[in-house]
Amino acid sequence: MKKQFYKLFTVSALISSIAFLSSCDKVEKIYPKSTYDTELNIALYPGTWQDYLDNEWPDFSATTASTERNVLIDDFTGHNCQYCPAAATVAHDLHSQFPQRVFISSVHSSPTGITGFQAVNAQYPVDFTNPQALELGQYFGGLPTSGFFGNPSVSSNRVPYPGGTEIFFPAGVLGNMVNNTLSSTLKVALQTKVNYYNQTKGAFIHTEVELLDNSLANNVAMTIILQQDSLVAPQNVNGTYTPNYIHRDIHLGHITNSLWGVTLTDAMKKENGKYYLDFSYEVPNVLTLSGAPDHQASNMHLLIYIYDKTTFEIYQVNREKFQ
Repeated sequence: MKKQFYKLFTVSALISSIAFLSSCDKVEKIYPKSTYDTELNIALYPGTWQDYLDNEWPDFSATTASTERNVLIDDFTGHNCQYCPAAATVAHDLHSQFPQRVFISSVHSSPTGITGFQAVNAQYPVDFTNPQALELGQYFGGLPTSGFFGNPSVSSNRVPYPGGTEIFFPAGVLGNMVNNTLSSTLKVALQTKVNYYNQTKGAFIHTEVELLDNSLANNVAMTIILQQDSLVAPQNVNGTYTPNYIHRDIHLGHITNSLWGVTLTDAMKKENGKYYLDFSYEVPNVLTLSGAPDHQASNMHLLIYIYDKTTFEIYQVNREKFQ
């Protein structure tokens, strides 16, 4: 099943960034012009492209970005990690307390990538891993100051634990870290909109970014994560095999061109001082217990975030469903 999903994911990522339409099908984006030079796959819109430009493309000038800082909880986990469900519960309870501001990414990876916690076998048949998740785990696992030494490990916008350098820590301190991050100053304003079309399985992702802190210029990037809302599948819970465990917020991969996303530069800035990045994407199948192909866009969402390329701190994150 992993091979099948990876193939779909690779095709989708290429579709987002490589034009394969004939020259007569290429349409210059004029409403408004993006600041990220990627060509949208207009074939994913089930209508005329002019209709999309006239009626579907969002006008961010008519809306206002949130002035509150949201939080992304990275939860490094594994389906055969007996203590990981307790960390997931802490994270989910925080999301339930702040459903519009606290979001979770359950990343199935250890500091060295795949271990027995993530391995697939007869008891645990679902492969929750993906290349970006493993690369993320290995990167932070190889960074001695990150605090990611084993599963479970969590973070709050990758903000360092007070008095230290660790951006990953045990779930027991997550509540205080999340509350502190929620009340901190917002440095980046982010507006996002996703238009999804079931006929083509196509999605168009539109974003507006404004750096409220000028010192961040040329040192931030955007990353977009595809996630599955939930899947009922086996999990080791406190040493007990639990076949009907609800896995939530499953990290499926990154739709941006690399693990670290798209860097925002001065050259990309519009006259109003803001950035506009747009993407097209063919939504793949969800993970299933049987491995059978199943397209459930309603069981997926995107996490779109802006982060510091040096410290890895996440300045703002939005969650978007396919709709």
